Amino acid sequence: MRWLCSFLILLACSAHAAYVVTQSGRRINGSAISATADGSVVLTTASGQKMTFRKGQYRRAVADKPRELARAEKLLKEGKGAQAVALLEKVKAGYRFLAWDQRATGLLGNYYYDAGKYAEAAAEFQSLENPDAAVQAKHRDALIKSGQTDALLPELEKDIASGSRESAARAYLLRGDLKAASGDREGARRDWLKVATFFKAQKEPAAEAGKRISNNEQGMMNIEGAEK
Repeated sequence: MRWLCSFLILLACSAHAAYVVTQSGRRINGSAISATADGSVVLTTASGQKMTFRKGQYRRAVADKPRELARAEKLLKEGKGAQAVALLEKVKAGYRFLAWDQRATGLLGNYYYDAGKYAEAAAEFQSLENPDAAVQAKHRDALIKSGQTDALLPELEKDIASGSRESAARAYLLRGDLKAASGDREGARRDWLKVATFFKAQKEPAAEAGKRISNNEQGMMNIEGAEK
């Protein structure tokens, strides 16, 4: 029983150990890790050896979860997000290139978004390295709500040119929305029509495009009737 307890303690300690995953996929565990401003990381092994990995020589570098992050997550769950901001900023600065900075950045972005601070939210989402589709959608919505449409258009063009069919469809749809908001109803209709015509397999965006086209045409008819 004693050996089992010792094994469980060792397993619990090693579960959160610092480590580096090399480009070949090899994981190297350590007792401590630090990063420099240029992206290099220094891993200290259990024997005290220091191993340096320059940016590009590793896939992932992870440190123990910061206590500040755990405290910030607790505050966020309790609805005390304003108190968590300073802690998350500290994690961002102290754990850059060590994974937890990305976690802190995402939490900050979500907090600012939910608080209606869309410019701040957009800035946080922008600095994430590999945002998923849900985060990308929030980022774009934050850009729109903060009036930063000029920053959004290049992202949409990128999705249209090289994104997946789903991404391209949604990019055309959103670009049409932006054109409509700026008064370019014809340009908006052309983008929505592309979605409805060429992206029928993407059912949700295609259905949304159809609604927008119908609403747009009704709006144009109302304008023409008013002018007469």
